[in-house]
Amino acid sequence: MSDDRKIKLGGGYWLCSDPYCCWICKEYVKKNGKHKGETYLKRVSGYTSKLEDALEDVLDRHSRTINANSVNTLIKEIKSLKSLVKEIGENLK
Repeated sequence: MSDDRKIKLGGGYWLCSDPYCCWICKEYVKKNGKHKGETYLKRVSGYTSKLEDALEDVLDRHSRTINANSVNTLIKEIKSLKSLVKEIGENLK
């Protein structure tokens, strides 16, 4: 990703792009090994030609992976997702 452009979106998410497409990455911290504690980016969306499609892909993937055992847990996850969307929207202004 050396020639790629990166813009921090918030919530640990980054918009990455090259001259042909864009994608969303999420920042993670290595938990073990020689580089424990270092951060790295992992792609969490498909490669798309439009920013809107990349953001929609992230939200779709996140909503499909919600593992809720109760309505209260589901509500909490949805509120977290809404908060993420709001934070990304604010950072794009």
